[in-house]
Amino acid sequence: MSSESFSASGLSVGLARIASYAVACLVHLLGPTFLVVGVYLLFRMTIFAFFLGVVALGLAWLVRPRVPHFPADIQPLTREDAPNLYALLDRIGTGVGAPRVDTVALGGMVNAAFGTYGWRRRRLVMIGYPLWLILTPQERIAVLAHEMAHSSNGDARHGLFVGSALHSLRELREVTRFDWHENDGLANLFAQALLALAGLPVRVLIFALELLLHRSSQRAEYRADELGARVAGSRAMASMLDVLTTRLPSAENFLEPSAVVLGASDLWNKLQASVAAVPDEELERRRQAAREEKTRVDATHPPTYLRMERVRQLPYVEGEVGAAEVEKVQPELEQAAYRVAETIRDATRSALYR
Repeated sequence: MSSESFSASGLSVGLARIASYAVACLVHLLGPTFLVVGVYLLFRMTIFAFFLGVVALGLAWLVRPRVPHFPADIQPLTREDAPNLYALLDRIGTGVGAPRVDTVALGGMVNAAFGTYGWRRRRLVMIGYPLWLILTPQERIAVLAHEMAHSSNGDARHGLFVGSALHSLRELREVTRFDWHENDGLANLFAQALLALAGLPVRVLIFALELLLHRSSQRAEYRADELGARVAGSRAMASMLDVLTTRLPSAENFLEPSAVVLGASDLWNKLQASVAAVPDEELERRRQAAREEKTRVDATHPPTYLRMERVRQLPYVEGEVGAAEVEKVQPELEQAAYRVAETIRDATRSALYR
């Protein structure tokens, strides 16, 4: 890429970032605006103004600033519960330039994530135990390093100003989601339709923010891959990304609500056996499909095969943290993993017999 095109690309990303802050500012101003208008209308002392004032105050409450809460259905691990895990994360954090993690939690998702929760912006690393199980020790370092790098790679989605605006809009989208069933009646249908109509501006703002953040989010993913490769090694980072394309779908399919999940006395061993049983021909077919269809983990991620190609070109072959440090972590996860398995079974039972 020429220096001119690189500069133009950087300029467009910079302008989009500025625009995203402008949209986030608009979102944050909606609450105070509705509040002032609502109070003003209430003091007009007419029935119509009073009604509009109540509506405005309701809107002020709906668009109030929100921050993520601690997610449900995940199992927190304290530093006392898992000293080796926290020591590993501290070592990885130093390598990627990330601040110290406040909380680690284990969950049943086939994923891993970094985020914050609460007004104090406590830093949280979520480890999906199904994903953890299908990775090698060095790949586990890679996925942890990638997620922790998101706290230091300039991704606006994880920032307080833009991140909280986007979170508030997503919460509001859920509140205004059309949720009507055949037996709910016509009155409820009308109310749900009005609610969904009122939510259209919310969806427009979410679309605008995500569109503006699209390029910078993709750059942030590449940057997180690079920082993670320094710690885990480029080979481990590339093979971890390959797992996302090849073995992750099998883990997701296994965990779909079924009698197999409900009746598994040792859920995790059955999961590992199911994923290991996928033939090499099927794994290669999935790799080829990913290259042809340009599949993505989600809209904020570049195509995985492009990320793998980029990572393989990095000079960090071995990385700074070795697999031996991961081996000490596994015993600390066993009790929380048992509770996660029970949560998955409960969810499966609800899905099958509700």
